[in-house]
Amino acid sequence: MPVVLGNIAIPFQATASGSPVGLWLFLLGLYVAFLLIALWVYQDARIRGMNSLFWFAIVFLVPVFGLVGYVIYRRDRPL
Repeated sequence: MPVVLGNIAIPFQATASGSPVGLWLFLLGLYVAFLLIALWVYQDARIRGMNSLFWFAIVFLVPVFGLVGYVIYRRDRPL
């Protein structure tokens, strides 16, 4: 039984608490998430007739507060 549990645990050792791999994967995931949210804001601001490049930069550089600010200050969507 210990041999089977040892073989199961080997892939998870890369993300152990002492390993920097888990931290780098988490940071990479956050970077990708912030980039995707900023791209969505860019497209939404462009559709709404706002300065899309400005809002992209704000949301990407200051993710949480930038997104909240965009949601508060965005214009109504044209029909």
